[in-house]
Amino acid sequence: MESASLFELNEYVRRVFALNFPEPIWISCEIAQIKEVRGNYYLDLVEQDDRDEVIAQASAVIWYKSFLFIRSKLGAMSTSLLQPGIDIKVKVKVDFNERYGYKLVIEDIDPTYTVGKLELARQNIIERLKKEEVWGLNKTLSLPTVIQRIALISSDKAAGYADFMSQLNGNQFGYAFKVTLFQSSMQGQNTERDVCQALDSINASFKDYDVVVIIRGGGSKMDLSFFDNFNIGYKISTARLPVITGIGHEIDESIADMTACVSLKTPTACAAMIVDTALEFEAEIQEVFHQIEAHGKFTIERLKSELETAAKILINLPGDKIRLHHQSLENFEYMLKTSAAYKIKHELSFLDQATTITEFSDPIQLLKKGYAMVRQNQSLIKSAEKFEIGQKATIIFSDGSVEVN
Repeated sequence: MESASLFELNEYVRRVFALNFPEPIWISCEIAQIKEVRGNYYLDLVEQDDRDEVIAQASAVIWYKSFLFIRSKLGAMSTSLLQPGIDIKVKVKVDFNERYGYKLVIEDIDPTYTVGKLELARQNIIERLKKEEVWGLNKTLSLPTVIQRIALISSDKAAGYADFMSQLNGNQFGYAFKVTLFQSSMQGQNTERDVCQALDSINASFKDYDVVVIIRGGGSKMDLSFFDNFNIGYKISTARLPVITGIGHEIDESIADMTACVSLKTPTACAAMIVDTALEFEAEIQEVFHQIEAHGKFTIERLKSELETAAKILINLPGDKIRLHHQSLENFEYMLKTSAAYKIKHELSFLDQATTITEFSDPIQLLKKGYAMVRQNQSLIKSAEKFEIGQKATIIFSDGSVEVN
């Protein structure tokens, strides 16, 4: 039986590939792994079924010149698209080499496919969060009147982190803030894990903080896709503290932005808002102080006026009292004198009457009229029957008395 060498077989396979795939074709797939070596990108592409099981797999490469073309076409989005876990649509040339075997040479990328897939996934996440009845929960929390203790989720190497800290610590009003950094990946496959772990840690000690702030620097629409994540949205929605996001996109909103209590465009804007909150609070305190000060001054002036009036009253009051009582005394004196005079006159009249009566009743006066009194045995004889004949008796006249036997 005749046999062929491995090279002959592979050469035959190469010719079959060349005949059946003379031109590049567009395929959709997912990036499982990617690495860059000297400007060339080597990828493992996969396709999964509904159970997330791999049903197809292939190696691919983007040569340096092709990458330059893709980067000039897509700009910063090219880097965002070339990440593990991203669904992409690529234009590939099917290549087979007798020595190195089968691979796909990527010549172009269609970003609209990935963006469309991401938008569909995002809508599904929104509906799922609503179904879980957590959508919008964080927005029901109220921001503290003053924000001072900040739980910050970011990467300390991110430009957004430096911008945030500079804006916060360099504020012209001298406000001091306590920032606790929860180190996290802000891009790539570790973003979900790191952000969720950070939110769990903050929830466990939520009394130590006033708010949660999630920031990262700018980037492309694809960079935003790492925050279009169900678990991140769920953790933010159910966080025990208000969450402020500044992920760095001027146009698009991520799931993280939509579920947060407050969503701002940039890390700098987040810091500025926190400083403005402190400034507004200080302004309110100053306004209250001025109101208290004005009320105090008004009260002092009013009481001073009342005291001055009271002093004038007190100055005049003793004289008025003295005059009043002096008049009362004069009135009383007049009444007393009038009453006494009347009383004396009345008593004198009574004495005159009594004198007259007494004079009429005086025995001497009766004796002068010719009457006489008889006394016998030390008793006044008022009746002839009581006179004892033969006994010594005294007859009293107005001008003397006579003893008789």
